[in-house]
Amino acid sequence: MNEIVSFEFEPKKHNNRRVFAMYSEQELEQQPLIDDDQWGRLESELGLEMLQEFAQEFFEETREIWFASGVDPFSMDEKSFKSMAHRSAGAAGTIGFKKLRFVFLCMEHNPLDENTRRYLTAMAGIFQSTQEWVQNNQ
Repeated sequence: MNEIVSFEFEPKKHNNRRVFAMYSEQELEQQPLIDDDQWGRLESELGLEMLQEFAQEFFEETREIWFASGVDPFSMDEKSFKSMAHRSAGAAGTIGFKKLRFVFLCMEHNPLDENTRRYLTAMAGIFQSTQEWVQNNQ
């Protein structure tokens, strides 16, 4: 039987039963790119033009933080890296960028290890797909 727990717990603390990870690559693959309800709410409250501007600001800030600065999570304090991921997850979720939010949560809630680079690579692709979605929905 699978058990949902956060990553702060070790499987051996759960009687060596298989632990199903909440913020995992498998769960990331299942996430929709966009939270249609959140995007729709914002569109009706702000209007499409304002929402597009808001999204563009998010993309610019995210690009500066995660791409332009050449983030290397292994050369920085783990707490700082996780804090960066947390802020980015919140911003992405606010706009309705569900899959992008989830990949940032994966970076925030998992240990800093070899999987972190995979999450960074996934984030770059998801970021690109999200930008394309926004551009196609103008």
